[in-house]
Amino acid sequence: MRLSNDEALRLLNALRSGTTPLNNAKSLITGRDQECHQFSKDLTSLTKGSGLVRLVVGDYGMGKSQLVNTYKHMALEEDFITASFQINNGFRLNKIDDLYYAIMHNLFLKHQPQEKSSFNEIFDLWIANLQTSPIADRKRYEVNTVCQEISKYNMNFARAFLSFMRGRIQRNTEMINVTGAWLTGERNIPFELKAKYGLTGSVDKANTLDFLKAFIKLITLLDYQGLVVFIDELDLVLNDRSDLRQTAYNNLKHLTDLAASGEMPGVMFVFSGTNDVIAHEEKGILSCPPLAQRMGLTPNNTFDGRHQNVIALTGLDASALFELTSKIVKLYTQVHGRMDALNEHELYVKALSDFGDPPYNTRQFITTLIRHLDQK
Repeated sequence: MRLSNDEALRLLNALRSGTTPLNNAKSLITGRDQECHQFSKDLTSLTKGSGLVRLVVGDYGMGKSQLVNTYKHMALEEDFITASFQINNGFRLNKIDDLYYAIMHNLFLKHQPQEKSSFNEIFDLWIANLQTSPIADRKRYEVNTVCQEISKYNMNFARAFLSFMRGRIQRNTEMINVTGAWLTGERNIPFELKAKYGLTGSVDKANTLDFLKAFIKLITLLDYQGLVVFIDELDLVLNDRSDLRQTAYNNLKHLTDLAASGEMPGVMFVFSGTNDVIAHEEKGILSCPPLAQRMGLTPNNTFDGRHQNVIALTGLDASALFELTSKIVKLYTQVHGRMDALNEHELYVKALSDFGDPPYNTRQFITTLIRHLDQK
């Protein structure tokens, strides 16, 4: 699909500054056909009841972020809800009880892929259809049916969702806000408001994964395909204290087991980070043998062919870099008008001449190429 001139300009400016474009990343993806094909198969697997964990690793500048952004686009286009956030001071992998909260406050939907969506917005289309249904009892029947299904995962979640739906249908703003906050993991809700709407307890370490299972079941009942969660900066775990780091790895192992066993169908976790995550024997995943085994990792950094959990990116080869050159030249020409002096092969050779032997850093190649284009 051809980008508009404004989209092309924004994309070119992002590339010029060395920033991975959040939008339209798929239009520039090059040399990653195998990885994209596998991800497409993964999405199909989710719709059939599988759960998956994937780890994307690569050195800085190898195109890791661009591939992950392409994955996000692919998931949204296939009607999955996505969540996207980083490991930082707001979320640490050693605190699994914060996972649900982080997911629920970083949701994205197909109709507005560039902006976070609220919990409320997930149900807009469903409620609109219920409101306009010619069948008088359809609202009550469908809401009750959904609540019965999610009560199998957590009864408190189902009760709160029933109150949330009543608030939406009755246009009761307070009921919507209070129950919606509780359902998305807020803990600081005044007791009197919780009591008013029959809310019991809150999301904690003991029930956070049950809440997540209930949410996944809920969205699939609303005809979303499932949930894909993208968590970046996994390598920050290496900076944690050894006990916290091992807890984080054990949590990752637990998520992997839940996904593989079928206990958490319809969800895929895509973690990303630098190669240190798998290469650092003292602090990386190799320091947690049970997790390393599940990821198919061995101490010499070879991969068990039976596993596809780890996607290790290397630099693009010469043909892929030339294809990337062609795409950027076309993008540049669209933004700046026809430029007869542009010669793709000449620009490609000039950009490569600034580097030594492969593997080539993709980000540096792009910024170098655009610098040569700017000098034309």
